[in-house]
Amino acid sequence: MGMTTSIDKPLDNSTVSELTQFSNGKPQNSGDIKDSFLNILVAQLKNQDPTNPMSNSELTSQVAQISTVEGIEKLNKTLGSIVGQMDNHQTLQKVALIGRGIMVSGNDYGNETLVSANEAGNISTTALGYELDRPADNVKITIKNKSGVVVREMEFNKSDFRSAEFLSAGVHSFEWDGQDTDGNAVEGGAYHFTISANQEDQMLTIHPLRYAKVSGVVRQEKGTKLDLGLVGTANMDEVRQIL
Repeated sequence: MGMTTSIDKPLDNSTVSELTQFSNGKPQNSGDIKDSFLNILVAQLKNQDPTNPMSNSELTSQVAQISTVEGIEKLNKTLGSIVGQMDNHQTLQKVALIGRGIMVSGNDYGNETLVSANEAGNISTTALGYELDRPADNVKITIKNKSGVVVREMEFNKSDFRSAEFLSAGVHSFEWDGQDTDGNAVEGGAYHFTISANQEDQMLTIHPLRYAKVSGVVRQEKGTKLDLGLVGTANMDEVRQIL
């Protein structure tokens, strides 16, 4: 009487000889694994002990396992395809931003705005920005020169209906007119600003944002990033506002 053969047990010499034709190398994918598994299963069924055959539950369990392997491989391929499409879409988004102004975190790049004067003596400034986690009653912006001297203070208060849009939760940006407290044009150069906010006399968390212009897209080891010139580089998730 033949020896009982189980999928979970080593094969005898006769079974191994019969399976040699099915195994020419290591399977490369779930399809190869499934084909080899089915060949082994057929060979084992042919060589099992007729008086002690494999149970239905054991057969069902083995088939379910190989089906699971095949399903996981198909899922991985699908996810890989989706990730690739998302990467391509993000790259197109980044390219579309070339030449555009954006607001990025001031905590990462320094809460500084650059001010310059042209030959005609006119002042042009880059945008100032901030982000509020929740609505504020008051927002105060203090602008200092490179020596740390305060040249201008600006406030948005809930008592002024024109300030309402600058006090709501979210991202806000505006342009400084380049004038000091007395209304005189400041000299060209770099100026730093700090921002504070409060609600019912309690200080709120406020995130300063810095203006930058997208000059290009650079490919790095961990993906593509926005080239912001002297400001550095930034990921899309660091962009808080597109101007």
